[in-house]
Amino acid sequence: MKTQTQVAIATGADRVAAVRRAFELLGGIGRWVKPGHKVLLKPNIMAPQGSPATTHVDTLKGLYLLCKEAGAAEVAVGENSVCGIPPRKAFEFKGVDTALKSLGLRVVYFDEEPWVYRKNLDNFCLKDCHVPRALDEADVWIDVPVAKTHEACLTTLGIKNLHGILPDEDKARHHRGRWEAGSSLWEKFVDILALARPTLTVCDMFQAMEGEGPAFGDLVDMGLIVASEDTVACDAVVEALMGFQKFEVPLSRIAHQRGLGNADVDRMEILGESIAQRRKIFQRAQWRPDQGSPAGIKLLVGDVCHGGCQMLLRYFIATSSAVYAKDEKEFGRVYILCGDHPPPPPEDRFILVFGDCAIYSTWHYSYRQKPKKIGPWWNPRPAYVDVPGCCPVQMAWLRSFTNLTRGYSPLLGQMDAVEVMEARQYSFAEGVPLEKNPRRWNWDPEFARRYAREIAASRPPKYIYAENESLKGDRLGGQDPTQIDIVHPADFKTLTTVESYSRRK
Repeated sequence: MKTQTQVAIATGADRVAAVRRAFELLGGIGRWVKPGHKVLLKPNIMAPQGSPATTHVDTLKGLYLLCKEAGAAEVAVGENSVCGIPPRKAFEFKGVDTALKSLGLRVVYFDEEPWVYRKNLDNFCLKDCHVPRALDEADVWIDVPVAKTHEACLTTLGIKNLHGILPDEDKARHHRGRWEAGSSLWEKFVDILALARPTLTVCDMFQAMEGEGPAFGDLVDMGLIVASEDTVACDAVVEALMGFQKFEVPLSRIAHQRGLGNADVDRMEILGESIAQRRKIFQRAQWRPDQGSPAGIKLLVGDVCHGGCQMLLRYFIATSSAVYAKDEKEFGRVYILCGDHPPPPPEDRFILVFGDCAIYSTWHYSYRQKPKKIGPWWNPRPAYVDVPGCCPVQMAWLRSFTNLTRGYSPLLGQMDAVEVMEARQYSFAEGVPLEKNPRRWNWDPEFARRYAREIAASRPPKYIYAENESLKGDRLGGQDPTQIDIVHPADFKTLTTVESYSRRK
């Protein structure tokens, strides 16, 4: 007869010891990893940031050592970071890739690998997707999240970490949500679990994040590793340790309701440490647009999805305040419009229109009828930029913001956006005041050379008209929002790109 779901809560002198203790409690990793097996570890390396924003390398080291002791032929670690950030760049931060390779792990950058198609027509919204071939070929794959709060999902743990096995264009699908009306975002993450269920889930809770997660929160010392073969159960136990009530967090609750695992902590066998004795009350992610913005930026927000544009606005505000705070005397105040029917901005300002709802509900606003002009005298353009998408998950919005205030294009590519985040993380990790951060594009000659190469290599996007009768009324011409290049509103209703961000081979 099948026993209750087992979840191990382990501690130790360090992460390596705690990982070993967790699997001693579960009966040894040899229950799952056999001689000759290929093992894939999937950490949370969302961006070029250190712990607690990302899974600590010592947690991966502990798993690697156990797998090799069990006779695994190969242990690899792979990730596809936040949309627009190459995982290779994220792994390079503070030498994570070098440390992993020195142990003997093979580092797999999912965006550089072939993709394998999967489908599940019983899913709620994500009925098909692509997963990395490395995952498809693995005999055992282990989900290795880090415990953090999250504005859109309350927490980001094992289920949420599965988002990193998708290519960027699949990530963008159904990426929206409202707390008051349910969220396709939540259902999408659970759909990924139904499409690709990990063999094991091991949550790095040695140092967790509370507050403004998943990137800008505060460190909480917990000293724990939580492990189970049931991803949902592992998440539920970590949520309890973070102070959440049973079934409060939507992802584990929905997965439980859909029969994908057990989120009822009262019906589990807890091994090792006690939840009651190790529980802490985590500060939740509570940022709202009305809480203010950096000097030189004014937010005008209408009816906005908390799990979509609002979450990305939070990300934008954090990076821009750390690295690219604007001088109002030089540029004037920049207005960012977001959500459905935001308040009208002044006509003579720089304006960034963020997301589909803001674009289509401001068609009649005066700033579009009488736009301020910027750019060189021989090629002036309106002083507003539309960033399409529902929500705009690509990092292109950072490029758009820079182009808007400088008046030239292109100035800031996605790789430069990564360096913006690195500079922000430098302040976060080293305690450097945010205003002291270097603005690298102002002093680094290599940036100028990269601009020149980018401009030389760029070519105009190719567009086609959506002539199919069935597409009339579809604002995006049937295309996914992330596949639409930034164009002016006069063209945006009818133009759709034939080029994709996809890197599939």
